[in-house]
Amino acid sequence: MSRATRRIVVAHLTEHGMNPAEIASELEVSADTVRRDLREAPPAVVTETVTAAPPPAPGLLLPESTQLRQDLNLLAASYRAQSEDVARFAIHVAAEAIRRRMQARFAADDRQGVRS
Repeated sequence: MSRATRRIVVAHLTEHGMNPAEIASELEVSADTVRRDLREAPPAVVTETVTAAPPPAPGLLLPESTQLRQDLNLLAASYRAQSEDVARFAIHVAAEAIRRRMQARFAADDRQGVRS
């Protein structure tokens, strides 16, 4: 995760009531890193209009959809970040949730002696 993306995530988690130690554990960084990210976070920028995001760079291409573009613009404005960083964060969060569910399921299977 890039420093810019991490700062967005740290700010978001702080706004949702997590303390630096909890955030550090969640992101697998030190509490000092979290505190530095909070200190060095860029000032909030208020914009009146949301401009269209640039076309996607080669790599992850999705079919163009008005709703997808609007959703991505809304997230980018909310997190005060580039669309690419917001998309990376959203994909990371979704994948982490699935990893945790799978790990919990495999751990439960191991406790019950079930092997696949």
